[in-house]
Amino acid sequence: MKEEAHIKPTSTLSKIWIIPLLVVLVGGWLIWFQWNNQGPMITIEMKSAAGIDVNKTPIKVRDLNIGQVKKIELKQDLEGVIVHARIDQSAAYLLTDKAQFWVVAPRVSFSEVSGLNTLLSGAYIAMSADDKGNQTHHFVAQERPPVTPPGTPGLHLSLKSDNELAYKPGDPIIYKGFKVGEFEDSSFNIDERIVYYNAFIEAPYHKLITENTRFWNVSGVKLNLESSGVKVETGSLETLMTNGITFGVPEGVSLGEQVSGDAFFSIYEDQIAAVNARFKLSAEYLLLIDETVRGLKVGAPVEYRGIEIGEVRSINAGNVIEGSILQEDFPIPVTISIYPGKVRQDDNEVGLQRVKQTMRKWIADDLRATLRMGNVLTGGLYVDLKHVENHKPIPLKTINGFDVIPTVSNEFTQLTQKADAILDKINQLPLDTLIGDIGTAIGDLSEAATSVKTTANNFDTLVTNIDAEQLNSNLNEVLDDMSSLLQNYTEGGLSKSEIQETMDSLQDTLRSIQPLIMQLNQKPNGLIFATGNEADIQPKAKKSGAKQ
Repeated sequence: MKEEAHIKPTSTLSKIWIIPLLVVLVGGWLIWFQWNNQGPMITIEMKSAAGIDVNKTPIKVRDLNIGQVKKIELKQDLEGVIVHARIDQSAAYLLTDKAQFWVVAPRVSFSEVSGLNTLLSGAYIAMSADDKGNQTHHFVAQERPPVTPPGTPGLHLSLKSDNELAYKPGDPIIYKGFKVGEFEDSSFNIDERIVYYNAFIEAPYHKLITENTRFWNVSGVKLNLESSGVKVETGSLETLMTNGITFGVPEGVSLGEQVSGDAFFSIYEDQIAAVNARFKLSAEYLLLIDETVRGLKVGAPVEYRGIEIGEVRSINAGNVIEGSILQEDFPIPVTISIYPGKVRQDDNEVGLQRVKQTMRKWIADDLRATLRMGNVLTGGLYVDLKHVENHKPIPLKTINGFDVIPTVSNEFTQLTQKADAILDKINQLPLDTLIGDIGTAIGDLSEAATSVKTTANNFDTLVTNIDAEQLNSNLNEVLDDMSSLLQNYTEGGLSKSEIQETMDSLQDTLRSIQPLIMQLNQKPNGLIFATGNEADIQPKAKKSGAKQ
């Protein structure tokens, strides 16, 4: 008996499809996981894309990779580029408006050397880590790395300076030779024509900044010529090669309270200007200078008995007196300030009034102002106030609210005036007559010199006629005779009596030529020039009966 076949339908799904299905599920889960856990995309505006490559340039925080550049495109205004980068999810909480981005590349300057490790690895984008602030995904990169990383303990300061010297980010702030801070950035206010700076003082040096602290420039080298010698001032090696400032509390001023939070200070030209800034009140006076003011500068000291009590405020200001330099007798106006605090008075209205009253009394009596040279090399002048003797009192004069201090010429001008007076007297002398008399005297001297020369020639001729050889021969004969005489005496040839007779004859001969010797002593040229036979004056006997 035949059995019937049972036909069963085959499965439409093969077991082999399980593997691709699992792959799809795993892949989908991985894609979902990757998409769900990937970090956000951010955009960074930059000036240029130098050194940045897509899918190569990393984004780092403290040298740890947290993202990568994915796309670069130009800005619509062509003022820069926009970099699109993917940030890891683990670092997404750092994307706040406090975060900063910049490109790290090799950078060498006087103030810093950084980014040398990128010579081989290539440039990268650095990010400052700061979890405070509002979340954002758009940033503007800085042109250079920040001098002070966020979170660094210390004190941020705002400084201003109207000097011609400018400071760059990274320039040092020095205190007693130690670098305690740096300039972070700068901006120029066109309306005020003042440069504003942001600076940072590191901890624990930020505790030195008080409300009475003053900042001043210590850039380069300063050469001061003083009475004790040459004084050279410089801050440090960094400030010698770049610019820098220092700070301190002026002597005699209390430290004051410590500054906390943002503070604002001014940068002064030097330490003297910083010290003088503590004086708030001053008495203004006017000097009318009839001499040259070359060498006098604004800020030059005003001294009294060698003590600095003020400074020069303006020179030839147009709103002080009327007139112009074109007038022959126009005096140059110079305004000065005298600080009560520098004359041991209180820096308030009471001290100011006391200074003004004293100055009015002194001006009416004998106080005068003069310009003196303070530096021989530079020719710098300063104003010296002194009491002058033998000057009549003068009434106080006021011009446009300024009390006028009378001026006197300085010592150099007085010497010049005396020299001019001496030259005037010399010019009044009868020089023509004197020159003629001097010419006549020179002619007489020339004739006398000619006569002396003639006499000398005659004497030379006489000396030449003397037979020197004959004279030498006669002397040699005398010496030979003397030698023979001595030898004969030694051998016993002459007796003592014979020698005595010879000496007596020699003495007689000398007595006979004595008158000739006397004549030569009285008149040496008697043998050359003929003379008359004047009779010798004989003394006469006193007459009898003469009065005693």
